[in-house]
Amino acid sequence: MHIMAPDPYDSVQATILEAVSLLKNHQGQSVVARIKPLLTQFPSHPRLHHVLGLALDQCGDITAALHHVSRAITLEPDQVEPYRSLALLLKKKGKTWAAEARIKDALTLQPNHPDLHFILGDLYMDQGVMDQAVAGFSQAITHKPDFLSAWINLGLCHKAMGQLDRARHCFEHALTIDSQNPQGHVNLALTLLLLGDYERGFSEFEWRFHLPEGNGLPAPPPAATPRWNGEPLQGKKLLVLAEQGYGDAIQFARFLPRLRAMGAETLTTIAAPLEALFRGQPGFGAVQSTTRWEGDFDYFIPMMSLGRFFARTPDQRISTVPYLFADPEQSRYWHQRLPRDRFRIGLVWEGKPLHGNDPLRRRSTRLETLAPLAQAGNRHVFISLQKDAPREQLQQPPQHMTILDLGPQLHHFADTAAVMEHLDLVITIDTATAHLAGAMGKPVWILLPMAPDWRWTMDRSTSPWYPTSKLYRQTRPNHWEDPVAQMVIDLKNLP
Repeated sequence: MHIMAPDPYDSVQATILEAVSLLKNHQGQSVVARIKPLLTQFPSHPRLHHVLGLALDQCGDITAALHHVSRAITLEPDQVEPYRSLALLLKKKGKTWAAEARIKDALTLQPNHPDLHFILGDLYMDQGVMDQAVAGFSQAITHKPDFLSAWINLGLCHKAMGQLDRARHCFEHALTIDSQNPQGHVNLALTLLLLGDYERGFSEFEWRFHLPEGNGLPAPPPAATPRWNGEPLQGKKLLVLAEQGYGDAIQFARFLPRLRAMGAETLTTIAAPLEALFRGQPGFGAVQSTTRWEGDFDYFIPMMSLGRFFARTPDQRISTVPYLFADPEQSRYWHQRLPRDRFRIGLVWEGKPLHGNDPLRRRSTRLETLAPLAQAGNRHVFISLQKDAPREQLQQPPQHMTILDLGPQLHHFADTAAVMEHLDLVITIDTATAHLAGAMGKPVWILLPMAPDWRWTMDRSTSPWYPTSKLYRQTRPNHWEDPVAQMVIDLKNLP
């Protein structure tokens, strides 16, 4: 009886299937070790190149990954998955146009593939081309009606375009597909807040604690300590945990005196740069930046959850402004050192790149973008409140723009508040400086991207949280010319 020798390609196929399983468990290094020897034996096997490329990507070697996935396409150009993988690698490298071309190549092979339409929509979204992004996500949903991520991204597109009712519908529909999806709930929350539905919005916002990236709290709540849900606070000890960014803490600190007025003894934990500012503020109670505390508490609450109790309606969310004050001694120091015969304008033009992958939400600009402000007249002096790397732009400031750089002397927010006390105006992007100026009751002009954060609303010229603010909005993604031009006009018209 003749016994046939085993086909070596059968063992290759088995190894590929095993490698795919390993990749799902993020064991890229093991896959590389298994696939590389096989490639020396079968150098023209397209699936080996494809799987090796995926493994190298997991190992952080995108350049080598691009080579092997591209080789897979060359060897077998009629397969969709290598095109998809190549597009995602190119997207990761920031080569959006090339990624778009590869997805379109894949769509010529399989025009009804929902995932390809989703990726194309995602690429358009990265470029800020929202109408085409909407088309991509809509096509994905047409071919796969329960495509959860497509519904959420479609909602984000509508939200960025100011179509808030459509956005809300998308997020609500996503939750009919998966009622426990935290991204759906949080995006619905932010849309409702932008619409002014604070009662439902803050309730939905509690889902932020279920997001994959974590709850954002500086430390876990005390073991066995219940969360405060509106119970009477007379004679109770309450731990308030600040969360998320500096601006969020400044915005929601307005509610600390409310807790004290209810009879609570409070301890608020905040980030170290805010500690000196918050300590001693009227009605704030005890404040510390360390995440260790002594003694027991009756309740704890994350700071932004205070909105559920004290900002249920638009009319309820305004507290007395100002509610933050500069230290008198520091204030006197800067009173002696700042120019007195000029109109003093504080400037902040760059913050942390929170939304670097979304052109409609990129909030930072460059100092040169603000150069037209110097055209408003020679009675102004600009005072930079900018810290860290963006200060390098001050080495070559815009022509005719007199700028006093105070960044090196601003070690924490109490320093910034002491300077701000003596400014006539603050011009800033959406960053913690905007919140600080608003909380101090200072005139503050805020440059906003096309898709603003929820607290700035979509169509008002003043934030309801900060009555002394004035909002200047982009009309095109990443273009600040129009709002800056309006600022120049408004500066010229100041008395």
